[in-house]
Amino acid sequence: MFSTFSLGVCGRKIRRGLTAFTLLVFCLVILCPAREAGAITLSEEKELGKKFVGMLRKSMPLVEDGEVLTYVRSVGNRVAKEVGITTYQFQFFVVDQPIPNAFAVPGGYIFIYSGLIEMMSSEDELAGILSHELAHIQARHLQRTIDETKIASIGMVAGLVAGILLGAPGLAAGGLAATQSAQLQYSRAHEMEADQFGFRFLCASGYDPGAMPAMMAKLLDRTYLQSSKVPSYLATHPALQERVQYLSEMVKKQKTSSSRKALRPVNGDFKVMQATLIAEYSDEARALDRFQAGIKKGDNVAQFGLGRLYLRQNKWSEAVEQLRLAARLIPSSPFVLSTLADAYHRVGKLEEAQSTLASALVLDPSAAIAHFRLAMVLMDMGKKDEALDHLMQIEELAPMFPEVDYQLGILLGQADKLGLAHYHLGLYYYHKDNKELAISHFKKAKSLITDSAVKIDEINADLKELEPKKKGFFH
Repeated sequence: MFSTFSLGVCGRKIRRGLTAFTLLVFCLVILCPAREAGAITLSEEKELGKKFVGMLRKSMPLVEDGEVLTYVRSVGNRVAKEVGITTYQFQFFVVDQPIPNAFAVPGGYIFIYSGLIEMMSSEDELAGILSHELAHIQARHLQRTIDETKIASIGMVAGLVAGILLGAPGLAAGGLAATQSAQLQYSRAHEMEADQFGFRFLCASGYDPGAMPAMMAKLLDRTYLQSSKVPSYLATHPALQERVQYLSEMVKKQKTSSSRKALRPVNGDFKVMQATLIAEYSDEARALDRFQAGIKKGDNVAQFGLGRLYLRQNKWSEAVEQLRLAARLIPSSPFVLSTLADAYHRVGKLEEAQSTLASALVLDPSAAIAHFRLAMVLMDMGKKDEALDHLMQIEELAPMFPEVDYQLGILLGQADKLGLAHYHLGLYYYHKDNKELAISHFKKAKSLITDSAVKIDEINADLKELEPKKKGFFH
């Protein structure tokens, strides 16, 4: 239902992560008291989502590379603008696991696996997957499932969602087995609805609608290659063949529709983002062979990938040389320029790093990671006011990239803006799951901020979430 794709290919590392996550879910189930039957409220759904995100952060390896995260976020946000009025603030994460999978967690959180991104051919296909997951959230499929199956406790909800995410419906506790056939039916209905709504979002955002069935076809081919039997995890979803068929029909109708929207250009850095994932997170020997083979074929992106791999291996001079070559070959890429600037910064060439990042921001003034890297360079150059300005421009990036809040806390403290400094440090430790330090900084911020009722309300909400509760669904 919430998990869109999984082909059941899990190695030992992945199994260990899922086992840890399973244990965490059972702890949540045990700690959740019973509630009256009926659908959970929106606030309860968001609270549940936060809990699951916290568990996932602890039990599954996440990609932390700034360029990758901001790229995926930019694509997701482009589609999310077409969702319309929503109560959610969507957040996007990349899981460092080589399986083709993606899922949406209640409350607006979307996770996509590096293995699925590596299978893609274009930004349009990435947008298609994210569109589908956004549709799951916007349609509140979890809330509807709870209402339809009359689940009576948040603990049961935790078990149900964990079972779906892990591909093990039997994980759900409290007698959910009796409703499995109903859940299967609802899951299929929800998947079709998510495809339909997601397709609408994809078209409205100017991406190629054909990318959605194309991605399904790739997954179908992968399934057949791996096994003649469809994995049991896909039993709760419509057959991929069925989805390819009806989505292809939707593409045909859309192309002949008089109201269809023109395709809008993509940012052109999809292949560069893929190369970054491979260079930073895959086996180093495999990545080296892949990039060297690509260079022999004249692949400019492979030149970049090799430079990025050298950065991972701390081969600074080789990285600078290779990334300078990549920047000449791909001059219109702010992604490549930002990475080259990172290499310059690491070898102490601050002026070169500053000018390179300035060029990246000319190409894309909204490039969040370029703003962050420039702030770090400016801090080292002693230009703290300019650094603070760049960080303030990307403040909303912090939930996905907590280092933004940390650096804001440092700079604001040095500027004697102690209330805001403690506020951002509180947010940093909140996202790092250090409750003690988060609470300490939030309380200091609350005592020092006197001119912003909005900030005080935000702090009170965070403290309510962090401090022990005597009553409620989560302890």
